[in-house]
Amino acid sequence: MYPIKYMDGWSDFFEEIQKKPFFIELIKFLQTEYENETVFPPKEDVFRIFTLVQPWDISVIIIGQDPYHKAGLANGIAFSCKNNQKIPASLRNIFKELKSDLDIDHFANLDLENWVKQGVFLINSIMTVREKKPASHKNIGWEEFTEEVLYFINKKSEKIIYCLWGNFAKRIYNKIRYNFTNKAIAIHSGHPSPFSYHLFKNTNPFSKINEKLSEIGKNPIAWDK
Repeated sequence: MYPIKYMDGWSDFFEEIQKKPFFIELIKFLQTEYENETVFPPKEDVFRIFTLVQPWDISVIIIGQDPYHKAGLANGIAFSCKNNQKIPASLRNIFKELKSDLDIDHFANLDLENWVKQGVFLINSIMTVREKKPASHKNIGWEEFTEEVLYFINKKSEKIIYCLWGNFAKRIYNKIRYNFTNKAIAIHSGHPSPFSYHLFKNTNPFSKINEKLSEIGKNPIAWDK
């Protein structure tokens, strides 16, 4: 778990967060969990997203709940998956919508690292999970950590677009947005899981994001990457 790796723009954040009691306890808990249980993602990938993009380069935030809880899938990026695996249902629905929206076929590449590198921050509010036990790491400190991350990004980057997929993401956004120092823009839709796909289908989130980015003078995302 240690040392946590991150790009230099996150240095101030991690130097401060590692002093906070909740984070110290979180790391202690995770060290025990990884020693005694099967936990995803692999511990070297837990903070992977912080090695891929600087906070001031983030223009879009998409919030997931917790990682895939089956072996070989979770890779430290929300909704993303290791390649050469059976595609999870939520990611399949995301790619179906991408095909419908922008006629882009992304099914050959399940790893969304290149989206993150362009400024699409795909973060789970709970960043670890026990095998086959969804939400098993709820209320151990991840939720507070995620809120701190989002506050930090908001200070570093103006006019962030929040793509809120489902009620879970909306609740997080509504809880923290009143403390933002910079303006944020929200795009709402259902979650891409099979249970709510009918509320996600035909919402065209990818073209909407790029339209908003153009309106605020930021570069559109190359979703085919």
